[in-house]
This record gives sequence, C-alpha cells and structure tokens, in this order.
Amino acid sequence: MGGTVLQPSAAVALEPLHSLRVSVTHHPGTSLFCLLIDALGMPGQGVPPTLRQAVRSAVPADDMNRLAPLLEGYGFPDCFAPLAGPDLPSGLEHLREQDLSEVSEQARGWYESSPAPAAEWARVIERPAPYLAAFARVFSAIWEAYAVVWQRAQPLLWRETERVGTATVTGTLDVVLAGLANPCWRVEHDTLYCPPLHTARTPCREAGQGLVLAPLVCGSATYSISSDGSAGTRLSYPAPGLALIPGGDPVQPAADSLSILLGPARAAILRLAAHTPTVGEIATALSSGSATYHCRFLESAGLLTRRRRGREVRLHHTPRGRALLDLMS
Repeated sequence: MGGTVLQPSAAVALEPLHSLRVSVTHHPGTSLFCLLIDALGMPGQGVPPTLRQAVRSAVPADDMNRLAPLLEGYGFPDCFAPLAGPDLPSGLEHLREQDLSEVSEQARGWYESSPAPAAEWARVIERPAPYLAAFARVFSAIWEAYAVVWQRAQPLLWRETERVGTATVTGTLDVVLAGLANPCWRVEHDTLYCPPLHTARTPCREAGQGLVLAPLVCGSATYSISSDGSAGTRLSYPAPGLALIPGGDPVQPAADSLSILLGPARAAILRLAAHTPTVGEIATALSSGSATYHCRFLESAGLLTRRRRGREVRLHHTPRGRALLDLMS
C-alpha cells in the first residue's frame, strides 16, 4: 500500500505491450482495506478527512484493537478479505462462512513470512474464529459508512475503464501505464518493476502475464500490487480525476476523451503542439511551471518530438501523436 518509497527489487516480464492482456475491475474490497489501515492511524493513504471521520466513527473499537497488531505489515491473507463474489455484500457473506481449518492454514502460511508479531499470528492459527468474525464486523461497518461514496463514484470508474480500453485500441497503453508510476510499481516497456514489500508475497514472477487494473475510490495516495490468479497481476491505484469533496461526492473528470486518456495538462499541450510552440510558449499558455515535465512525458510516449529552428527548439507532433489527436478530437 501507499506511503513508503521503496527501490524496485524485482523485474517481472509481461506480455509485449501490443498484445498485453489488460482488464479493468471495479470492486470495493481493496478500497475497504485502505480505509481500514487508515482508520488504524497508518499514514500514506490520502483519505479525505470527512470520509476518515465517518469510517472511524463506524468501526467497533474492540474489533479494531484485536486486529491492529495483525496489520502492522500492511497486509493479511485473502481469507480475511471480502474479495470473493460479484459484489461487496456477497463477499462479506463468503468471508463469514469460510471453513475455519482452511482459514487456519492460510494464516499459517502468512505467519511464516509476515513482518507482523509472531505471537499474534500464532493465536490466529490456533483460534481463527474470533479474528474472522472481527474482520467481518469491521469490514461491514466500513461498508455501511462508505457505500454511498462507492455508488457516487461509478461514473468515474466507468470513465477509467473507457480510458484504458481506448489506450489499448489506439496503441497508447504505455502512456497510461507510465502515468500510473508510484511507490509500489512502475512499468517500462514490457517489464513490471516491483519493490520488495509487495513482491515478497505476490506470485507474479512468471513471464507472459497480463495486468488487471483496479481503480480505487478511497484516497489520493493509495496503491497496492497483488496476484489476481490466472488473470495476472493486479495493480490498484487512485481513480484518475478523483477528488472527494465534503459529503463524499466525487468531482467528475474532464469530459473530453483526450483529457481522460492523458490528463488535462498533457491533452492541452498535445493540442497546442499543432502550432509548433517552444516549451516556454507552452508554459506561458498554461501558466504552469511543470510544462517541461509534461512535454518530456509526451516525448517519451512517442507523441511529441523536438526540432531546432535557428536558435529555437520547437515541439512537433509525431505521426503517432497526430493520429491520437485526430482520433480523440
């Protein structure tokens, strides 16, 4: 999850980007986990104060005290998470009805590699029922406080699905993946780089894997990486354009497709490049000190190139950039 910046230690070969299997999933399970660790006072999630207060007021204090020592490693076995089922209520039902011997076995596997206190996980292995019930009650309480936010964010999540689908079709998936760079992972060419905290428990080492993108609706700095079975590796990240205002309403992103794909600043630069400006002219037009950064990003994505004219260096569309602009206009 978000917070500490770690140096990548594992390189995972993906399918070539032109044939990479990418899907987008909408499920509140990972968002609930982020809200849980935020409620425990762990930093780095970027949860808005209004939502944080609503969650902290809803969760049972006794259950939180029981679970806090288990979550010092920012994670736990899947058996304690409401991730199964087509929706959150069915996931919570599955969570409550699991076979206790299987829960104990999963807890044992986690105990062998977890940075959480060994004594706590030993108790979970011996008597998993109280801990399973505590997780179920806590996640149910968080869901009660959070469900309205999740429902209001559905248009935003579907826009993200459209953005990824458009990038896949237009051959600009590398632009989207580069824009997701964060402390938990980065994608360069056909390789996924992961830091040790997340690769240690994630069986995502085989070549030729796909990616499952999971936009989150809980905080501005919330990231995670995990295995998603045969689908490949799941990358969870803040839904682009998300900004929770008081009351929990998500601010809608820009309406045009190019801004959804690239972000407003980069979309504006790509449009301005039709007039072959200098970077200085771009900065003046946008009143932004980050114009150089965005221009370099668009260059690395193969959408812009620089050409010298006398003493000036001007920006030009590449064929790929012009095609993308035509398609999105």
